[in-house]
Amino acid sequence: MRMGHRFTAAAAALAMVTGPAGVALAQTDTEAAKDGSFLAMAHQGGLSEIAMGKDVKKNATTSCVKKTGEILVRDHTRLDKKVTDLAKRLRVTLPDRAMDEQRRDLKNLQKKAHTREYDRLWLKLAAAGHVQALKMLDDEISRGQNADVREAARMARPVIADHLKRVQACQKQR
Repeated sequence: MRMGHRFTAAAAALAMVTGPAGVALAQTDTEAAKDGSFLAMAHQGGLSEIAMGKDVKKNATTSCVKKTGEILVRDHTRLDKKVTDLAKRLRVTLPDRAMDEQRRDLKNLQKKAHTREYDRLWLKLAAAGHVQALKMLDDEISRGQNADVREAARMARPVIADHLKRVQACQKQR
């Protein structure tokens, strides 16, 4: 699912909100690449989440969806700063924008602006993405090589679960 990448990466960005500021452990190139990919996806997801959340504020029709979007913007704005700081410390070069696929998804969603279909589609994509995000966090927690990144993912998991719960609550109201 295309939007899943956006939310997965965004959820990974949440992982950095409370991540420790310790020194990176020595890693092999392969290990560093895995953790670097995690950070890059987190950053791109954060950028996409911020854009999607701002769009929801303008184009959603229900207060539940708008409020959920505001929460995601607030969290991901703060989190992206943490992601970029951690990436800088680990010497990981981050992309400067969301994935092309994420930007296309936003444009397609905007075509439904101010309709119930907009809200329905946004919620569907957000729910699926957060489920994927939890899987990605679990993978990083169990297989990530950098202790700081693993701990950040572990601390982010309940935040991502809360986001999913909020999205599902909005879906039930529809």
